[in-house]
Amino acid sequence: MSKENVIEQLQENIKVIYRKAVDADQQLELLRADKKAGFAQIFSNDTIFTNHATTFLPYVEELVADLLAIQEDSEDNYKVKLPAAVTKIELLFKMLEAFSKNLKD
Repeated sequence: MSKENVIEQLQENIKVIYRKAVDADQQLELLRADKKAGFAQIFSNDTIFTNHATTFLPYVEELVADLLAIQEDSEDNYKVKLPAAVTKIELLFKMLEAFSKNLKD
């Protein structure tokens, strides 16, 4: 798969994650208003993320920065940064899905 195709796929995933993150952050705001969300951060310190936040959007912003770095990197070098970005996408999808499921339960 070419670099352009990889970047296109990453962009599509980030768009989906962004929409889910906005919705999740709105739900978190409501839960905090009701004193039902009292955690320090979304992901623990031992994850691949460098951000540590109580909402999802800072993690999405980190992912977007990773994508920009991948886009600007050379054709050969971008593959070094790619696995971390894919891992972050997977973690965000899993956490957003778990959050959504917990809201329904």
